[in-house]
Amino acid sequence: MTLTERRGLLALVLDTLVPASDGFPAAGSVALDHVLTIARASEEVAGLLSRALSLLEEAVRSAGVGNFRELDADGQERALRQVEAADPAAFETLVRHTYDGYYSHPLVLTRLGLDAGPLHPRGHRVEAVELPAELARVAARRSIYRPA
Repeated sequence: MTLTERRGLLALVLDTLVPASDGFPAAGSVALDHVLTIARASEEVAGLLSRALSLLEEAVRSAGVGNFRELDADGQERALRQVEAADPAAFETLVRHTYDGYYSHPLVLTRLGLDAGPLHPRGHRVEAVELPAELARVAARRSIYRPA
């Protein structure tokens, strides 16, 4: 089963990792598309995420219920801890991409009091630094390409 086919389970897992609170949305509503996009772009990530969900489904079966949604909050957390223990790399990939999608989403950035737009060209300065001797020679050289 593909990650897209497991979309509902993945959204629920993201909601468990970062639940809604204090006016912040749950991760499933704002980070799911990011996680799926990253998985479509990388077979490695897709494999790790798929493995995490397969391990989660095994943990749910061993808890004696039909699906993750049937577990209470403690049961869901226990199931995720079993995934983490069974395959730390798959779990870390799940958490990292969940957080990346969540904390880069405009709704979350705005709620945090941050501007959701790009940092540049709003005038943020990058301090000039002295180039090391190895790079100064390259920087002083003229262009080595022909303008179009």
